[in-house]
Amino acid sequence: MDPVTLRTERLVLSVPEPSDAEDVVAYANDPDVIAYTPVPVPYGHAEARHWITEVVRTGWANDTRYEFGIRRADDPRLLGTVGLFGFTDGAAEIGYAVHPDGRGRGFVTEAARRVLDWAFSPGPDGLGFVRVQWRAIATNTPSAAIAQRLALRYEGRLRSGVSHRGARHDQLIAAALRDDDRSVPTVWPTS
Repeated sequence: MDPVTLRTERLVLSVPEPSDAEDVVAYANDPDVIAYTPVPVPYGHAEARHWITEVVRTGWANDTRYEFGIRRADDPRLLGTVGLFGFTDGAAEIGYAVHPDGRGRGFVTEAARRVLDWAFSPGPDGLGFVRVQWRAIATNTPSAAIAQRLALRYEGRLRSGVSHRGARHDQLIAAALRDDDRSVPTVWPTS
């Protein structure tokens, strides 16, 4: 698929470009991103260029990953990314990462909501997916809060479900189905 650009009232979601490498390096080296995502450590310009040119562009070309850069409509700087991947039988997984400058303003929730709308919309303007799931290390409370605001439904806790940086961690899983009412945030168990 050719990359598409999605818009919201405040944001432009477009494919990351090689010129975004510096911004990718900035958020990929943030301690919170390192703590919860499998980015290489250290993460430099070579890693950013590889991710943009090989992972992102190849994903779009091969229909295996659709990654969007999150940008304010009035500022072209890349604040973070939101992507769909793991496509199988009308389902996908959503993931996101953001620079500290983009946190606390609802940008990721807004961007992910728009990507979910696109994922569930029928073709040719959407992907027509039936299910989109989210997974994260259980202690990643900011990511879980976004998933709840997106009205993803809690599906469970996988005990020692993921290995990250040499240790086992519990993993949470939640999902939305195309026909779910996503207008109201969900409430998840506290433990």
